[in-house]
Amino acid sequence: MDQFDRYERDGVGVMASNGNSAWIQASGSTTQILNAAATPERVIIDNIDEASGIENENNGEFRVSEGGAYFVMAAPQVGRKADGPVANLRCWLSTNGSNVPNSDVLLDLENADIKDVIVCQGIVSLNAGDLVTVMVETNTADAGVALEAIHPTPTEPLVPSIIFTMFKV
Repeated sequence: MDQFDRYERDGVGVMASNGNSAWIQASGSTTQILNAAATPERVIIDNIDEASGIENENNGEFRVSEGGAYFVMAAPQVGRKADGPVANLRCWLSTNGSNVPNSDVLLDLENADIKDVIVCQGIVSLNAGDLVTVMVETNTADAGVALEAIHPTPTEPLVPSIIFTMFKV
């Protein structure tokens, strides 16, 4: 039986049978418009769906309680308010205020009616107490590039502005 075949209840959440108990599934409930060009902004992630061993401090700063290698995935829902010249959104990971190498992804947007989800992911070595954040930036503030939270209908769930998943491997 491998580590993903069986799960056990640990009283706080679900613990994989390999003993790793540090994980979080979180999302953003509000639209975050990037108002300045070439200015990195921390992504606001305000909903915790499930978590164990990782704390969400200040709506998007994730502190780990145990050291080790972590899989981190951030998937923002990206759009823009106005048509015009190509605008872009870049998204990357940061640990303790330093950019994670080779984690940046880029999406070019030309039309306001186009929405897309981009995925930024990687494995990051962390020490107990380290902070992980998701950063974004645009090349132009005029386009109204945003991480968009969308409320489709009263019977459908929210389309979050970002879905964030992190777990110890």
